[in-house]
Amino acid sequence: MRRLSIVAALCLAAVVVFAPAALAQGQTVTVSMEDNYFDQPNITVEPGTTVTWVQTGQNPHTTTSYDGLWDSGIVEGGSGGTFSFTFEEPGTYGYYCIPHEAQGMSGTVTVAGGAGDSATGGAQGQLAETGGPPLVVLSGTLALALCGFAALVLLRRRRAS
Repeated sequence: MRRLSIVAALCLAAVVVFAPAALAQGQTVTVSMEDNYFDQPNITVEPGTTVTWVQTGQNPHTTTSYDGLWDSGIVEGGSGGTFSFTFEEPGTYGYYCIPHEAQGMSGTVTVAGGAGDSATGGAQGQLAETGGPPLVVLSGTLALALCGFAALVLLRRRRAS
C-alpha cells in the first residue's frame, strides 16, 4: 500500500507541474475592428492562441495577413461579425484592413518565441517547422503514462500476494 501511495503522489506532482503549461495553450484574444482602426493593433500571444477580430464599427472591414495566411473577407459594418485564426507557430504576423490600409488600419500579431518576421510578407515570412507539440506537453504525457503503468504493476503485485 505504501508503494501505491508513493506512485499516486508522483502522479499528482506530475499533473501539478505539467497541467499549467497545457492549459496555457488554447487561449483566446479579441481585437475590435472599429471605424478605420483596430483597437489593439499590435498584440503578443502564446502559441496555440486564437485571435478573434470582432466588427464593432459601422464601416466594412477585413483582417487580412500580408503573407496570405488568412483573410476574413469583408465583414459588414454594424454586423457584430467575427473572424478567428489560431496561431500555432512563433513569429510576427502583419495584417491590415483591405479598404482602410491607406488610413493606417494595420497591426501585428507576435507569437512568443518569434522565429521569423512575416510582417512584410516576403520570403522571411515562411514559418519554421517545429516538428510537433511543445516538449513540455510530450514530457508531461510520458510522465503520466509511466505513473499509470507503475500503478498498474503495483496493483497486480498486490493482488498476487
